[in-house]
Amino acid sequence: MLGAIIGDVAGSYYEVLEIKNRNRTFEERTEILDKRIPLFTDNSSYTDDTVLTCAIYDAIMNGNSEYEAYLRNYGMAEINLGQDKYGRSRFGKGFVEWLLGNKEGDSYGNGCAMRISPVGFLYDNLEDVIKESKKATIPSHNHEDAIKASEAVAVAIFKLRNGESKEDVVKYIKDNYYSLDYDLEDLQRNNKFSSKASISVPQAIYIFEVANDFEDTIRKAISIGGDTDTIAAIAGSIAESYYGIPDNLKEEVKKYLTKEQIDLIYSDKRYGGAKCKKLLND
Repeated sequence: MLGAIIGDVAGSYYEVLEIKNRNRTFEERTEILDKRIPLFTDNSSYTDDTVLTCAIYDAIMNGNSEYEAYLRNYGMAEINLGQDKYGRSRFGKGFVEWLLGNKEGDSYGNGCAMRISPVGFLYDNLEDVIKESKKATIPSHNHEDAIKASEAVAVAIFKLRNGESKEDVVKYIKDNYYSLDYDLEDLQRNNKFSSKASISVPQAIYIFEVANDFEDTIRKAISIGGDTDTIAAIAGSIAESYYGIPDNLKEEVKKYLTKEQIDLIYSDKRYGGAKCKKLLND
């Protein structure tokens, strides 16, 4: 799941730019493809993508899969911190209304897929991945587009981490979920901001398809504009399952996380820490 968090933090500032200026030029968007430009800057921060990814991960690692309770607890704790560094609400309006009990959890937004990566990484058979993906999605995103989007991401992660080829997994997604009929330069020039799962998720999977490594995936995801932190989070979570994550990025992203987030994420032995609770109890 660290791939999702790196994508979120790296894409966070660019999302602000997209919201402020929805007609950013091709040149402005594609500057990030220059590897001399750091992925993380003083303007980077974690967003709701990271918070809710941690919520799903924590629920699974505690062995109870009480996803709604964890989403609500993590969400309310973050809201109580007030606005983020850019003066924005820490969550979308619809999610906040759901947290406060003022709205049914029927969203078709991409918030379902930005948080789903722990399901693909932590369950050991495809049937469980599909079942748990739906369970982790429907508390706040009980819409067919959201359920489909989360499942596509979780299934892709599961298949890649179990050794299936990139080509085969992309074909599986095309055959069962989305056509991925995009052109990279066209997206970089013309993509518009949208938080719909049916738009963001296939774009993110397409970016994984055309990228060359983990960092290239994050940079290409940011380069297409739109909801950059979430597209990069989704693409990054998939790329992690295939490429792994460079050690320097694992360390650099820590600067933007809370102590609690670091303690949770890096307790996983894949990220250099001790074994997590579930593994210790096995």
